[in-house]
Amino acid sequence: MSNSYIVSIGSNSDAEQKVEAVKKILTERFDQVVFSDFKWVPPVGDHYKLPFYNGAVRFLSGLDPVDLKQQLKAIESILGRTPDQKAVGVVPIDLDIIVCNKAIVHIDYERFPFVKEATDSLLKHNNK
Repeated sequence: MSNSYIVSIGSNSDAEQKVEAVKKILTERFDQVVFSDFKWVPPVGDHYKLPFYNGAVRFLSGLDPVDLKQQLKAIESILGRTPDQKAVGVVPIDLDIIVCNKAIVHIDYERFPFVKEATDSLLKHNNK
């Protein structure tokens, strides 16, 4: 059985290149991949100094949420993310499951307007 996911994508370090790289990886690994528009967003939080390039992706996968989260963390590592970077405000790539089978599963949907906007654009697109 396939699960439908929406995953937020963000980067503030070589952002456009990292987003293009993650788009390629996600398109190769998952089915029915659709991306939202991406936009530059000012940094949120005191330790972030660089703007973020944010958007989202919707896709189908046979993975359950726990296994998908592990795969997303592995993709982050492939693209250069290390555990200590976030503390100094550097995020090469950030992938978070926001929606699983039409259920909101991550607090960032309510916390960040840019996550909600990208997610909603994919939810609306999915219902057409």
